[in-house]
Amino acid sequence: MSALGLLISAALFPMIAQPIFIGYLFALAAVIYLASKPQNEVLNLYLAFIFRWSVFIVFTILSLIFITEKTLLAVFLLVYLNSTFNPKSVTA
Repeated sequence: MSALGLLISAALFPMIAQPIFIGYLFALAAVIYLASKPQNEVLNLYLAFIFRWSVFIVFTILSLIFITEKTLLAVFLLVYLNSTFNPKSVTA
């Protein structure tokens, strides 16, 4: 489903803005990978939640700075990518 989000971003935004969305997916993968390292389940959930929202806020600010047109669509696309990103392939 995240691939669909990248196709939507390619259709709606210029190529100069694409690294924001691709970088967001890579950052989510890194966050989920790092959050899965501790052996405690509660700590895993806490770290994944905190890191995921931190990355979302950082990339939302980046998209608001560098994408001057269609900023609301960019934020909605980040929410879509965040909700459809499947971490099973990252932690397996």
